Parts: sequence; structure tokens; C-alpha cells
Amino acid sequence: MTTTVQSGPAALLDSTRARVASELLAAELPSAKLGDLTLYPHQRRAVARIRQLLRLAGGAMLADATGLGKTFVALAVGAAVERLLIVAPAALAAAWQNSATRAGIEASFISAEKLSRGCAPPLVNPELVIVDEAHHFRNPRTKRYAILAAVCDRSRVLLLSATPLQNRRDDLVAELALFLGDAAAAASDEELARFVVRRRVADAGLKLPSVIGPRRVDLPIDDDLLDELLALPPPVLGRDEGEAAALVSYTLLRQWSSSRAALLSGLRKRLAKALALTTSLEAGRWPSREELMAWSFGDDTLQLALPELLSPLGRDTGADLSSLLTALRQHTGGLRLILSRVRARRDPDECRAVAVGEICRAHPDTRVIAFSQYAETVHAIARLLMPRRGGVAELTGRGGRVAGGRISRREVLAQFTPHVGQPPSRTCERISLLVTTDVLSEGLDLQNASVVVHLDLPWNPARLEQRVGRVRRLGSPHDEVHVYTIAPPARSERVLRVEARLRAKLRLAATIVGLDSTSLDAAPAVAPLAPPELTSDALTILERWRRDRGAEPTTEVSALVAGVVAPEDGLLILLAAGEERLLLASTGSMGLSLDAGVAARVLAWCDGPAILPDEFEIAQTMAAVRSWTVHWTARRQLTLSSRAGARCRARLAQRITELVAAAPRHERASLAPVASAARRTLARSLGAGAERALAALANAPRFDARALDELAALSERRQKPSDDAGEPAPLAVIVLRRGGAD
Repeated sequence: MTTTVQSGPAALLDSTRARVASELLAAELPSAKLGDLTLYPHQRRAVARIRQLLRLAGGAMLADATGLGKTFVALAVGAAVERLLIVAPAALAAAWQNSATRAGIEASFISAEKLSRGCAPPLVNPELVIVDEAHHFRNPRTKRYAILAAVCDRSRVLLLSATPLQNRRDDLVAELALFLGDAAAAASDEELARFVVRRRVADAGLKLPSVIGPRRVDLPIDDDLLDELLALPPPVLGRDEGEAAALVSYTLLRQWSSSRAALLSGLRKRLAKALALTTSLEAGRWPSREELMAWSFGDDTLQLALPELLSPLGRDTGADLSSLLTALRQHTGGLRLILSRVRARRDPDECRAVAVGEICRAHPDTRVIAFSQYAETVHAIARLLMPRRGGVAELTGRGGRVAGGRISRREVLAQFTPHVGQPPSRTCERISLLVTTDVLSEGLDLQNASVVVHLDLPWNPARLEQRVGRVRRLGSPHDEVHVYTIAPPARSERVLRVEARLRAKLRLAATIVGLDSTSLDAAPAVAPLAPPELTSDALTILERWRRDRGAEPTTEVSALVAGVVAPEDGLLILLAAGEERLLLASTGSMGLSLDAGVAARVLAWCDGPAILPDEFEIAQTMAAVRSWTVHWTARRQLTLSSRAGARCRARLAQRITELVAAAPRHERASLAPVASAARRTLARSLGAGAERALAALANAPRFDARALDELAALSERRQKPSDDAGEPAPLAVIVLRRGGAD
């Protein structure tokens, strides 16, 4: 590892800064025009970075804060390929089609719901797969995930989600595994963040509407049903439903926190299920969950099926049916008791409707969107408000409704989404208040509204971010977005600790991918926030460095080493790992890190007076760099897969050896090159689809020449230059030495 030290500290510092800038900004920015669309500077930088990640790793995740235009960035990336496949929720199909038309791009589309039903994508072997709302693919055990993993196996992958980490770290791991494979499970937070492109609103250098709130609205009524709900006797479940007694009370508490209507619906459905179970148990049968679904319940009417035709005899299960019946009757009695007490008390939904009406009056001539997790809550609030004020609409998964009757989803969205170009129907006046479920909280542009009301608090903080993000968007005509939260019953909040749970999840998301939270009062303090990408201020510094000296491509292998006076001791180091560039930074006692937040702070300090580092500083710095690169390279090789993945690969390596050893001598020569290709497969990082193929081959009862051919063929799938990158080498080093205020 050689270093270059020129005479003249100022000239050396300028050259070193210019090299850092030219290498980090080397990616060519795309044109600002994309069909009828105009890309903002932050969107063009994102396109350049994503193209680099696709080339190096075969995939990337764009996790920009809601409202920054991820769809246009994705289409700009997709403009470079001929075979483009878009995967997104069905509700976003029209929005994607409209955006693709404006961008002048042809793409095939399949919904996540169709993948869940086992439908094959309309495009075979696409060059690029764009997965919108990628957090819908956070569960590797689902059918939709398995099909998508197979599609992504031979394609490059761009994941889009403002909220990739919904509940736990494993969410992000599963999503990135679509192109990283099993290596994602063994990666550290810092390593995962390398594949995430995320800018907060402030970092993008843009002006979005400022968020006022959330303001908490307390109801002037205490709907105290806590003791009754917690004292509910445990239910009897279907034969194959397992132990979920606590979940029943938990779900009822959530419904109670949302509305009286949601609670009543939950209680009635529980009572109907209990009645179906009672009828079946009295007939000597204990039904399964699927068999119970044959009993239908709606509008206070239970449609009974014949238990003798649905369920096996109870004695075949070894269950004590009399004990089950006793427990079931106790549970049924508890449900009836709660229902009677609920009906005898004042309905708090009236107060909820009044609170929403007052919010609307506080914001005249603006559009308001009120969100809830439950369709029952939406229907109850809209039903109470429609007779009192004009311009109220409700929208759920079953469609829309105004005071004049039913209305299509498209007619509702036409009043909240710009560029739709469809006038309201004759049956629909101007909608000033839309009460809706979270069916509208993802992917849609509803910026004609400027007030968001959370009728309840879902367990998932990402859902809160998505709700606000539908309104707070680029191009919004509003300067401010007002957010309100209808408080749940006080005692339920203490039991459920909803906000505490949400803040814990927000802290986790902020640690790994950064956060731009507008969800809760007193959002979690995470200092410093760790955005995976450099901030706009840091990029501005780099662009100035390159502009001052011009682009200086690296042709020599030696590293430039310069020094600068700074508020703290530290280091800024640019490394080359194959085609990838890594920016390391450290301050004070903190060791070298890839944290973009630390790098941004150190970059700002590098504008100080130049100094010439002495030989001891240079030697000490190079030793630290050498130690870090050795550790990083070793970890990258060791974390090729998780423990389970490593065992799978070891099993396959053994089976390859056994197959070659057992083959007749005259066949070994032909098997040798195939076996070598198969071993190369085991040394590569693969996507989730190929990893599943590895597991299937490892667990197959027989491993023969055909299985060896399949294993060898996997090495040809989406090879990544980063797989063959050697140990990182330093290109530029700036030593920061603490100096005085001057």
C-alpha cells in the first residue's frame, strides 16, 4: 500500500479533495427530461447511485421519504432496459400506467395480489424488476414472496418503499434478500445500509409542506370497558388453530380503541363463531378453521351449515368435547355480557364524529382525509357526519359512498389527485372530507388535501408515515400539512401502550435506514440519524471540490495523503473495492465507519486550513486502514450466508465430492468441469430464488449428475462484480488534526 505526499500542503489538500469528489461523483447523471416529466436534482443523483448498485450488487432499495418522487426515479432507471416488469399492489396499477405513459416507457405490470394467487408474471426473464411498496414482500414464507424470488433470480431488482422496516429488522433482511440472498441474514446494519438509497426531505434540498402536529384530540367521554374485555373467558378455537386465547382479547382491545362500531362488529363475529362451534360440538364434531369458514355470518344473521357434513367425529381427535362445550359456553356468556353493557352506554363514536367535524371547521376550504384501520370505523364516522355537513365521502375496500349514493373509487381520487383530469360525477359534489381505510395510504398522490386525521393508531408506525406521505408531496399547492390524532380511550392506551410500541419501532427504523418521522408527538430522538446516503449538504461540498479542480480520474495506484486543521481529530478515507467506492470516516475516539452521517460531518471539516501530516501520522493512518480492510474483506467472505445457509453449502460440497468419488473412472473427466462450476456456485452470493434452489438440492433424497448440472447452472445467474472484488485499496486520505478556533 503506497502513498503519495507532494510538497505544498494546500496544493496537496486540493488534489486529494478533488480525487475524493471526482471518484464519488463519477456516475453520470441522467437527463433531467424523462418524457413529459422533469427530474429534480435529488432524483437524478438517486438514478445514478441506483444504476451503480444494480451493476455492483444486482439490486438496490430506494427508500426515500414519502413524497420525494420514487416512482419517477424508478422509471428513469427502467428507461435504460427493454424488458421491464413492475410489481405493485393492485390499487396502484392505474397510477403506474399513468406515470409510465408520461415518461414514455413501456413496462409489464403484475399485482402483488396476483402473485399471492400463484399467477405467473406476464414477462419472462425481465432485465429489471421494480417492486413498489416492497414491504409487502417482507415475509419469505408467503407464496407471493416465493414467486417474486424466482422472478428476481435472473434479473436485477429495484425495491421501492419509504417504510421498508415495518415491525422488525427481519423485514428489511427479507426484502434485500431478493437480490442479496442468504448473505442479507448475516449482514450487519451498516452492511445492509450500503444497499439502501434514502434521502430525507431536508437532505434532498427541497421544500415540501411543513407538518403541523400531530395534535392530540381527547374525547370528552370515558368508554371504560377495560375490565370486561380483560375478564372475558378464553375462547375455544378450531381444531387446528392452536393456542390464541390472548390474541382474542388483544384484538378486541384494538377494535375498542378504534371505535364502538369496530368493537361491536368484533364481538358479533366472535359470538357467531362461538355459536357455530357450539352447534358442531353438540353434534359430536370439532371443526377445523377451514370448516368453520363454511359458516357465514353477516348483518346479525348466522347461516348454519350441517356439522355432520363438515367435520370429522370428535372422538377421532381424542378431545374432551364436554370440557370444550363448558369452556365455550363460558366464553359465549362473557361475550353476551359485554354486548349488553356496551349497548347500555353512550356511544363514543358520536364524540369522534363531532371531533372530526370540528377539525373540518378549523380548516375551511381545504380537503381533509381521515384514516382508520377498520372499515366499521370508517362507515360509522361517515354515517354520522353525512347528514350534518356536505361534501363527506367514505371509501373502503368495498367501494365508495356519498350522501347521494355509491361512487366509484376513481371518482373519489379525481378530487384528491392532480393530473387525473376526470370531473366529479353528477351524483357527487365537491368532497371536502374523505373518511377512508388504509386502502389509500400507500403509493397514491393525494396532495390536493392538506389535513390528515388518524382516527386510530395502528401497530405499525410505517402506516402512519404512509398516511401523511399521501398528502405531503412534491408539487403540493399547500405550504402546510396539518395532522391530528384522535386519542383512544385512556385506559386502553395504558394497557396496549400503542404509542410506546410505535416509538420503539421508529427507533429501530431510524437506526438502520434513517427516518423522516411525522407520525407522533415527540418523535424518538436518535442522535445522530444515520441516513444510508450522503446528505445534500455533503454532496454540495463534493460538487464544489470537483468544480474547483475539475475531474481528476485516478490513473495512479498510490494514495494521496493530505492533512487539514479541524474541530476534532479524525480521518476521511476513500477506498476502491473493485468498481465500488467506499467512504470511511472517523472522529475523536470513534473508529473507522461507513456511516454516512459521520462522513457528512467530517466532509464539512475538511474545508479548513491545510497542513502536512508527518510520517508517524501517515503510518498510523495506513495501519488503521489496513486493519479495517482486512476485517471488512474477511467479514464479507465469512458472511456469504447465514449459519443455516453455510450448513446448506457445506452439505452440497460434501455431496459433490461424494458424487465425483463414486463415479466410474471414465466418467470423472467429464464430471470435473461441471463439479468445478458447481463449487463456484457455492462460493458466490445468490438471490433468494437461487438460495431456495440450493436448499432443495441439499435436501433432495438423491444427488446425481442431473442435480450437479442444476447446481452448476446456478452460478450463471446474475453474477455481480462485487463477488470478485479484492481487498479495498486506498485512493485518498485526509488526516484531520484538531486545531484552535482559527
